Amino acid sequence: MRAALDFPDDIDPTLPGYPDPYTYFHRLREADPVHFSRAMNGWVLTRYHDATEYLRDRRYSRVKLVEDIRANFGDSPIVRLQSGELSFTDAPEHARLKNVMGKLLAPQAVESMRGEIETFVGAILDRLLSRHRMDVISDFAYELPAETICAMLDVPRQDRIRLREYVEGVVLARGVVRTPEMIAAGDRAARELVGYLTELVRERRGRGGNDFLSELLRPGEHDDRHVTDEEAVIMAEQFFTAGHATTRNLIGNAILALLRNPDEMRRLRDDPTLIESAIEETLRYDPPTQAPSPQIALEDVKIGDRTIRKGERVSVLFGATNRDPARFEDPDRFDITRADNEHLGFSFGIHFCVGASLARLEAQIAVGALVARMPELRLASGTLDWRRMGRFRGLVALPAEF
Repeated sequence: MRAALDFPDDIDPTLPGYPDPYTYFHRLREADPVHFSRAMNGWVLTRYHDATEYLRDRRYSRVKLVEDIRANFGDSPIVRLQSGELSFTDAPEHARLKNVMGKLLAPQAVESMRGEIETFVGAILDRLLSRHRMDVISDFAYELPAETICAMLDVPRQDRIRLREYVEGVVLARGVVRTPEMIAAGDRAARELVGYLTELVRERRGRGGNDFLSELLRPGEHDDRHVTDEEAVIMAEQFFTAGHATTRNLIGNAILALLRNPDEMRRLRDDPTLIESAIEETLRYDPPTQAPSPQIALEDVKIGDRTIRKGERVSVLFGATNRDPARFEDPDRFDITRADNEHLGFSFGIHFCVGASLARLEAQIAVGALVARMPELRLASGTLDWRRMGRFRGLVALPAEF
């Protein structure tokens, strides 16, 4: 029999939106580490070792998950869009698509964007410095990821605001738990986004530009480098959706952690070379992605003392695994000099985030510049509200004064 967990019935902290899920995650890990969540309609893993074993196990399928979603909601625009995404493919098709996207988002390719990202960040801060008060999320973190990806794809400036709106609608439909309302909103956004990107791909095919989309469409030396127009649309969509909410939340969560830990803020200000380590610690301590999309068991599988039956869903609570005391020393301490930090903030195994290098670079530049240029930054008074965004964790607003 599973241990009873002392928690209000009307709140399920396995879903983002709860102010402090980490205390509950500790209790969950101790009492029922392989836990069946009614709210998520599947199993969730809370121990680091169980998570890494599961994420490298080929006896689970994301394709089957899409089939499950289609059975529940029909072959709607958002379901069709997701069915072609890298995140919802299995081996061996996954390897082909990841090889194409991985070349475009490799660290050396992403590094070429450093100067442009620094310019974006500098321009945003120039506008804010005279105000003495801002919302770190809407005034700073929200704008950067979308602008960066639009620049990478050479999207006309006049189209960028409406593209953000489409992307936000698609992201909101990506919860571990999906409702008809979420699917309907996702359908509307998917139609608009796919329509726009289809025209963009047709215009770029054969043009031979230097932007990332033109590079994606350029024929390669091998057949596995060729992508169809439909695949290019879906890959371009993933550039936006995978890097939009997650990078915004990463920047916001990092600033909040630093503001709540002034000694670490001071340490970073005194030694800016710690910025890479500070972002890695944020990814461990308060990850913007709290759970990957579930997978479906292809056969009965044993995890710990539980048997996962064929056809059941399984996911990971990264907020729990990243604070597993069996893996991380003093896991509830935010330490920007932490050396042993193989967190799961970008997942693990074949579904490790292909855009990790870009997210890291954007967050390092944004947080580093904010700390350097606003040395008196402090939290403004008020209650902090967390978004209920399915599997993502981020603040609605982060009011700060400087």
